[in-house]
Amino acid sequence: MPELNQNQAEEILEMFAEGEGIESVNTSLALRLVDIARELGRDALIGRLLDHAASVADNPEDTGWCQFELLKHHGADKDELIGFGIKSENEGLIGLAAGVFHHAALVLLGTDEASIFANRSMRLREQAGDTEGMIYGHALVAHIAKSENDYEKSQLHLQKRLDIIPESAKFEKMEALADLAHSYSSLGELEKSQAMLIESLQIAEQIDDLSGILVARWGLADLAEISNQPDEAMVQLSDIMTKFMEVGELVPEQVRLRLSKLTSE
Repeated sequence: MPELNQNQAEEILEMFAEGEGIESVNTSLALRLVDIARELGRDALIGRLLDHAASVADNPEDTGWCQFELLKHHGADKDELIGFGIKSENEGLIGLAAGVFHHAALVLLGTDEASIFANRSMRLREQAGDTEGMIYGHALVAHIAKSENDYEKSQLHLQKRLDIIPESAKFEKMEALADLAHSYSSLGELEKSQAMLIESLQIAEQIDDLSGILVARWGLADLAEISNQPDEAMVQLSDIMTKFMEVGELVPEQVRLRLSKLTSE
């Protein structure tokens, strides 16, 4: 789908709100705008966007994605979603079916069925060679495995996720490194965890991602405390505070509290 900044997206959403100039918006862009409208709280536009997306769809897969978004918009239950996924797979719409089963797994988180549909989605993504989808799929399978206390399976999928992320996808690699670092930490492999957090931090600083810096330094502070190095933990937390203040953002309260606790010990 086309990449849009928020200003561009809001301008196009206003076109829809006013009913002007929407004929040039194709299905792919209209569906992307559905997500943005949802994020911006423009719920009144979602139905209009979906109607337009369906009206200009020119192939079965685009039509299917419109039907899927409409199901989500109307709060379809798990049986409706799964039935639509099976129908899509039987019709050879592999990418669509993978997306539907992935969503079904998210709906079913906390149940035994979640892993069934996450794995089914992964199988279809691998069959289609959908690298981007596989990145999200491995993350979901890892999350479910962790919730089931299967830490080895979780770590395996986090590593697979990291291995297929392109070098150009800096943000995704930063997140994957931090997630895998946490997995290694949970298994007591602190040196590997530290190395991955440092790499994640380097990327976060390179792309100037504040949340990534917070996650990496917070994790490094955890490792420092585990290793009985409170001074190093304070350095990491102080660097978080400094970064937030430099960019004019409020320092997260949990950072202040943790640093205060360390300095009072």
